Amino acid sequence: MRHAWHRQGSFGLAALALLLAACAPAPQRPPQPPQSQSLQAAPTPPPVAAPEAAPARAPAPISPWPRLREYFAMQRCDYRPQVQHWARAYTRSPRHFLARWTDALPLLDWVTEQIEQRGLPAEFAMLPFVESDYRPLPARGKGSAGMWQIIPATARANGLHVERDYDGRLDLVDSTRVALDLIAHYYKEFADWRLADLAFNAGEFRVKRALGERDARELSAAQLGKLPLRRVSHDHLDRLLALACIIEDPSRYGVTLPEATTDTRLTVVDLENGMDLRLASRLTGLPLDKLRSWNAAYLDDRMPESAPRRLLIPHARIDSFRHAAASVPLAYWNDWHEQAAGRSGQLDTWASASGIPPEALAAANAMPVGGHVTHTTRLLLPGREPRLAATPRVRTAAAAVHVIAAGDTLGSIARRHGLSLRALRALNPQATGKLRIGSRLRLQPDES
Repeated sequence: MRHAWHRQGSFGLAALALLLAACAPAPQRPPQPPQSQSLQAAPTPPPVAAPEAAPARAPAPISPWPRLREYFAMQRCDYRPQVQHWARAYTRSPRHFLARWTDALPLLDWVTEQIEQRGLPAEFAMLPFVESDYRPLPARGKGSAGMWQIIPATARANGLHVERDYDGRLDLVDSTRVALDLIAHYYKEFADWRLADLAFNAGEFRVKRALGERDARELSAAQLGKLPLRRVSHDHLDRLLALACIIEDPSRYGVTLPEATTDTRLTVVDLENGMDLRLASRLTGLPLDKLRSWNAAYLDDRMPESAPRRLLIPHARIDSFRHAAASVPLAYWNDWHEQAAGRSGQLDTWASASGIPPEALAAANAMPVGGHVTHTTRLLLPGREPRLAATPRVRTAAAAVHVIAAGDTLGSIARRHGLSLRALRALNPQATGKLRIGSRLRLQPDES
């Protein structure tokens, strides 16, 4: 972008049920798990374990694809010939298309839920894919950031905090709220969803100037396509509609869409204290990179005092996370570092040296109490790393190269990585014709 709840849970005599079924309206959506839960740490685990109840069955995965199709509301496949051009570009490699949406699926599910609650056209769930492939891209310099690609000025105007160790543009909850607020505002201004998308990319005032005194509702697609805006803005709308066209009928383009899993549906867990993402990774059993991608606003893995204290994790993992977190005293949640053990021994000897209960250190390392440690074991230990105290570790996405995917253009790649088009061309003088999927573009000059 060049400029920015909660899920919901049958009866009766047989004759009455039959009568009601005969005249009932279309069935409502299945009950959905709550989106936000609070989590408080117990100071110590209970001395005597209560009898274990039967494990709760995880909710069946709910696919976002049928929900999206139900709420598509814009002219898609036949809007302009350019839509089909982009649809073919996106699906040129079915394997890459599937892989990209597999990575995006949990974030897509979240955005779909917010769009449903606001009554917006489901096509706007494609917007973060157009902007960033649903990746929480960090800022490069003063450029845009996050999966919605929000610039600093828009972040400030809409209450997104951007600080040394926290960037609200990478926060899934807050950045999605701001982006959808903007889309709703643009629709109120122009009374046309197509112009709402153009304004998201080009800016509200550029679209107003291009439109002049004309009423957008009276303009055909061809006339809208001739508004004096940059080509990249018109491409933005065409790509949005192309993706919706593919999602509506993937078989038409020879592609498949990923299936939902128990880790697809994310839930906000409000925390009593900040928690280091490395600790949260061990407690949830999730790979650290995946947990970071869903909680990317915390730039050095810690939760600063001024930042929200929450985690987005799969709903199916909340109970096990809650149980594991209760073993770690609250005071230890937010300061951890990882290091090689350097020697062999029992885990509780490290607990004793660190002054932490053995149960807490075992939970933090996903090991049994008294488990055996070898000299090469990577241990998570309490205490903040000096390096992190001085300089936050800002993660960059593909800092040196960009691998070209379907739908990429030089302009979109430059914007995604905070480069000017001229700088990107200077780094890649060979990229003068059609971009080839899988080839690489340099994003930084060679160090000499």
